Amino acid sequence: MIILLNGPLGIGKSTLAEALTESIDGCVMLDGDYLVAVNPPPPDEVDYLHAIVALLIGHHRGLGYRHFVVNHLWRTPSELADLRRRLLGVDSEADIRCFLLVLPLDENLRRIARRQESRAIDEQEFEQRAVLEERQALFGSENESLGTRFDVSRAPDELVLALLSELRIPGVSLTR
Repeated sequence: MIILLNGPLGIGKSTLAEALTESIDGCVMLDGDYLVAVNPPPPDEVDYLHAIVALLIGHHRGLGYRHFVVNHLWRTPSELADLRRRLLGVDSEADIRCFLLVLPLDENLRRIARRQESRAIDEQEFEQRAVLEERQALFGSENESLGTRFDVSRAPDELVLALLSELRIPGVSLTR
């Protein structure tokens, strides 16, 4: 299974991806932000990310890993469709599930403020502007093509259990 966690900045994609990965045997976490953090930046960041994700999933499958959690911000249905096409090129029978993480705006902004407390560079103003733009792009319509909406207002352990229950991955226990 390949699980895609989509959502705006500061919503908890990385936290949930890490907790979910730790709960599934034979699972690899691929953080989209880290995968595209190259200098100089690629001319087409999305194309670069999708190529790297497909390459890494193919590599890890060859080593016996069966499940993957990929977190990133995909703004359009066409971006997700391109990633799906590439992943199916690596494994034509892959079960690809995408979740659009949702949270009330005030809580999203609170999480951004909290994470700024541990950073050396103050980017809070930039991140607040970015999250408003990202949320408009993601939540501006009821279109499910950006992922099945999944409320992340609970604690990570509870979210993992809820996701595992929904995913029904064979051989994965619903206890942590």
